[in-house]
Amino acid sequence: MLQLGSAISRSCQGVTRRHMLQIAGIDLLGISLADSFRSPTVRANERQTQHETSCIFIWLNGGPSQFETFDPKPNTSETIRGPFGAIQTQLPGVAVSELIPMLARRIDKYAVIRSMTHRNTSHGSTAMLTGFDDKQEAFGAVATKFKGSKQGMPPYVHIGSTAADATKIVSNIDKVGGGQFGSAYDPLAVRDPTGKNVKLSTFSLPNDISANRLQQRQELLGSIDEFRRQSESSRAIQELARHRQQAVDLLTSTRLRDAFDLEKDDRLLRARYGANFFGQACMMARRLVEAGTRYVQIKWYDIVAYDAWDCHGAELPGMMRMEQQLCPRLDQGLSALFDDLDDRGLLDSTLVVVAGEFGRTPKLNKNGARDHWPYCYSALMAGAGIPGGTIVGTSDRTCAAPSHRPVSPTEFAATIYHLLGIDTTRDSRIRPFIGSAIPIRELIG
Repeated sequence: MLQLGSAISRSCQGVTRRHMLQIAGIDLLGISLADSFRSPTVRANERQTQHETSCIFIWLNGGPSQFETFDPKPNTSETIRGPFGAIQTQLPGVAVSELIPMLARRIDKYAVIRSMTHRNTSHGSTAMLTGFDDKQEAFGAVATKFKGSKQGMPPYVHIGSTAADATKIVSNIDKVGGGQFGSAYDPLAVRDPTGKNVKLSTFSLPNDISANRLQQRQELLGSIDEFRRQSESSRAIQELARHRQQAVDLLTSTRLRDAFDLEKDDRLLRARYGANFFGQACMMARRLVEAGTRYVQIKWYDIVAYDAWDCHGAELPGMMRMEQQLCPRLDQGLSALFDDLDDRGLLDSTLVVVAGEFGRTPKLNKNGARDHWPYCYSALMAGAGIPGGTIVGTSDRTCAAPSHRPVSPTEFAATIYHLLGIDTTRDSRIRPFIGSAIPIRELIG
């Protein structure tokens, strides 16, 4: 067994294969953090990513109603339009739901796709998270694979519950992640951003590792360096040592923890985002992209049918949630995010995406609410050079189907990848993740 802090022994035949395998199998500090630095693609891009576009992807778990958000139908009967009215925006002829007045005043900051469409009515659909129903590689994982990390920050962070949490219902967002790329491309998960001390176990010393043991393992890195000098495979070992050192740097740096600590920000600004999970998650996302995280994924808290956007009406309190909780929190938190990014000069370099798995039916059900409807629904994109105030596509009179410019999930995916700086035309590696789709031309300039 390789001893901590000991020099690596060698025989008259030089460094043995056994020693090399021991080195290769070391799990520094009991974590797999260094794996995220080991991709050749990551290495190739590390020095070129400081000013590249980041993404904040807001997942409205459960399927938000297009009628009660970005595509109201005020001139239809109450059984179609629902109990809420519409308000005009500064764009002639463009209205949004009266439940999102703050976003109505900021329509110049974002674009709305009103003609999203696919055919899967199940919450298990992953189309809006991957571009396909049969893919497991999330946008964040693909972006990390192709573009790498930025400024030493974790490249892909998920804020919200996951399948590992003690919830009875597993969301579709929990089904995707690194996929074929492996667990090294799964996101760093933050369960709840609202507490004073966010738990970041991935970036903490395990309980059985004291500061003294950390020093010993630092000495082990020195042993690896010695091994590298002695080994004929010095290039591979050098890379291994460098990735381990990067992991230690993250553990010992306050910069990463500061990015997750909302207490570092102004209290009045925190209040503007809203004293709730979603608002504080948006604020944490801004802090993360400002610090260098490439892709932040927010899952609306928490599970389908009770806290999320799955308003069938049979569950208490049904559509009342749209008026009392869901839309007000979305309106406040997302508006604050747009303003904060803009004020800091970050909106041009940050893509903000808001979507759920589908929309809601064009007619109220017997409970006075709406059921699943993937055939026509809305999604939002902002920042990253997207022309604000753009409306892509139109729905028909009852929002049952697109009447102009239908947009598929693969086009949606291609647009995200394009805006993140991946060449969707000439880079053949992206084809498995977008098929033959091209980016939405109205959004890419």
